[in-house]
Amino acid sequence: MKKTMERISLLSLSLMLISSFSITAGLPAMKAYFSQFGYSAGQVELLVSLPAFAVVVMLFLNSLIERWMSERQMIVAGLLLFSTSGLVPLVVQDYPLIFLSRLLFGLGTGMINAKAISIISERYSGNDKTRMLGYRGSAEVVGSAILTFIVGQLLPLGWPVIFAVYGGGYLILLLYILFVPYPKGKKQASLKEKKKGSARLRSPQWRFSLMLAVIAGIIICFNSIISLRVPDIIVDVRMGTATTAGTVLSLMQLTGIVAGVGFASLTHVFKKNLLMIMCFGFGLALALIGLSGQLWSLVLGTLLAGFTYSTGVTSIFYHLSEKIPTNLLNLATSLVLIGCNLGSALSSFFIQLVTPLAPSNNLLFVWIGALMVLTGVFASQLLARTK
Repeated sequence: MKKTMERISLLSLSLMLISSFSITAGLPAMKAYFSQFGYSAGQVELLVSLPAFAVVVMLFLNSLIERWMSERQMIVAGLLLFSTSGLVPLVVQDYPLIFLSRLLFGLGTGMINAKAISIISERYSGNDKTRMLGYRGSAEVVGSAILTFIVGQLLPLGWPVIFAVYGGGYLILLLYILFVPYPKGKKQASLKEKKKGSARLRSPQWRFSLMLAVIAGIIICFNSIISLRVPDIIVDVRMGTATTAGTVLSLMQLTGIVAGVGFASLTHVFKKNLLMIMCFGFGLALALIGLSGQLWSLVLGTLLAGFTYSTGVTSIFYHLSEKIPTNLLNLATSLVLIGCNLGSALSSFFIQLVTPLAPSNNLLFVWIGALMVLTGVFASQLLARTK
């Protein structure tokens, strides 16, 4: 029972890692509210992607903070900052204050982001590690799906109420404190490793980690665009309401359960080709969303996107754990997460950048679908060259 609760508690750390985009179903209402005060739609969308910038900053600072705080202290502090700042818009609807709270929200997320992934590779090995990494990927998207669904149900009460979902971070904190043990010798062993300090990523390891970071960033960026623009497509084309959009996005994320449970089997069958196949599938899903004229085809595209996105990202971290030594894995994981969060943070800017080439949402999704296929070719070449 203790071991089971420990696994559940470790996996729960990933439940809210990508929750900054869970509030996107409320974007139409938020845009309408803040437009009264002179804020543009782009400025409101920035509130969704803004935490990712703060996550990147914190990932750079983590190595410094680790000198003064233990892993346990960092995770506890991160969860407290994450949950408390996430609730601010519930009580204050002032744009500058919400802007600040979203930055603090990102800093809290950044304190636990790399730890939530590397802690699994440090505590488990072999098939157990592969399964746990798959389950972790599931936990990430399932958590986001649940929050997105709750947001959709809370929307009729007003957009500020949707931020109440971030109170769930306190429950995760409680699980972590109660059920994740740290042997007394662990802290001393970790201090010894820090004193060694000479272990660094070699040049090929840096290149491999950096290229995976680029691929992950592109996947995350395009997935973020789904969260940002699918609600607009559904409302503008009158396929449904904002609540419908929340339900569709929740269903998309719930496919992560299937992706996570089946990850070990898919890895066994497709091996190095899995990442390429998922990139191709994700590209197809994006194009399908762009070409959708009815709700059923849009739902089909988002479901395929949810499965391929989740499997692709999990595959990236799996390849990283296979090629990078355990004592350097936290650093390499942080590097890939920087790519992930830059992709998320830059998604709204990317939309503005390509607007001259893709002035409509439909054309935008077809365009990024083609780019995703090219990314799959690049991923295939990278893994083929890496021994």
